[in-house]
Amino acid sequence: MNTFSVSRLALALAFGVTLSACSSTPPDQRPSEQAAPGTASRPVLSADEAKNFTPARYFAALDPNAAAWSPSAIRLPQQPDFVVGPAGTQGVTHTSIQAAVDAAIVRHSTSRQYIAVMPGTYEGTVYVPAASGSVTIYGTGEKPIDVKIGLALDSEMDANTWRHTVNPSGKYMPGKPAWYMFDNCQNRRSGVVGVMCSAVVWSQNNGLQLQNLTIENNLGDSVDAGNHQAVALRSDGDRVQIDKVNILGRQNTFLVTNSDVQNRFLTNRLTRTQVTNSYIEGDVDVVAGRGAVVFDNTEFRLVNSRNPQEGYVFAPATQPNLFYGFLAVNSRFSASGNGVAQLGRAWDLEAGEGGYTPGQTANGQVVIRDSVINEGFNVAKPWGDALGSKRPFTGNTGTADDKGNVQRDLNDANANRMWEFNNRGVGSQVVAEPKK
Repeated sequence: MNTFSVSRLALALAFGVTLSACSSTPPDQRPSEQAAPGTASRPVLSADEAKNFTPARYFAALDPNAAAWSPSAIRLPQQPDFVVGPAGTQGVTHTSIQAAVDAAIVRHSTSRQYIAVMPGTYEGTVYVPAASGSVTIYGTGEKPIDVKIGLALDSEMDANTWRHTVNPSGKYMPGKPAWYMFDNCQNRRSGVVGVMCSAVVWSQNNGLQLQNLTIENNLGDSVDAGNHQAVALRSDGDRVQIDKVNILGRQNTFLVTNSDVQNRFLTNRLTRTQVTNSYIEGDVDVVAGRGAVVFDNTEFRLVNSRNPQEGYVFAPATQPNLFYGFLAVNSRFSASGNGVAQLGRAWDLEAGEGGYTPGQTANGQVVIRDSVINEGFNVAKPWGDALGSKRPFTGNTGTADDKGNVQRDLNDANANRMWEFNNRGVGSQVVAEPKK
């Protein structure tokens, strides 16, 4: 297997830092031509329907009597609690990010702990465990690319190979805060560690903040076109903020879950995440999992280098009792290849082939609105068939009343919950479906 070339990081610099450059082409500047109700292949919200899909709705609590989460911009201190950098450098407290995380957690403080990371390349995993307090990890460079956290991990690794790759020098040991995370994965009884243990950065920390960093699973392209998930960032925490971060991987680049400390997907926990001013790259199910995530001013890029016949941006496994999964607003979507990329597909997490049960199986929810979609996407079939159950994508176009107003249940479990509104660019075109 090969590692990613420098050109990928150059892409991250070009797209993740200078985000405004993508909106300069004429098609991107034209008003949206999307109109409700769209088609069964590309359903489009009306302006009134779109009012239901705002960050505040996605950040609501499960308890209807509890206030919604309303995140403020990340504020950095004049003096961090810990500084990561080269040994002997003035002010440096630790030479590895994991050591600084461990030191922050063992304080058992309910106050936020700030970890500043000096420019450089930090090879290896970073695990941030559940704790009484929240952690902020931020790069001190001028750009996200100045601080790089990376390793080559593959979901298809056997436990022994994974163990030696992740823990060559014993940084995860009994008694250390993140030991339970490492130990859960090294004791996997299946033949391979799987997608849940393939993350370079894995956090179970509520209130985690990441800023001005590059996180990369640099597995690269393997010799086959098989199922090689390679997660860059996995987050299981609630009220997580990610700002000015490049997230680079391949399948399941960014995995957001509601898992517990036993590393199990739950059905009764909501995790909420805000991603701003960032760049996310991969080829299949780039953003996947179970949680409510809002992306604002974020660049999504499908590289399609491993399997040019498919590529999906989103793969949500939203619980059937929840209305909100992934929301992308004021963002940009680009893809290499000849119009084969798709905006996403549902991840029917509990179902095998043909096993989708309306109202019981996960029914992924996505809205892409006020964004730019380039010509690399399949305009005739922008959404793919479900992962797991393989149920065909079915958009809900509803029915029109006497006045032409569209009537439809936006959470109809018999249809996919994937919608668009006010998008522009060549890839946003709504293609008329052939008459039957």
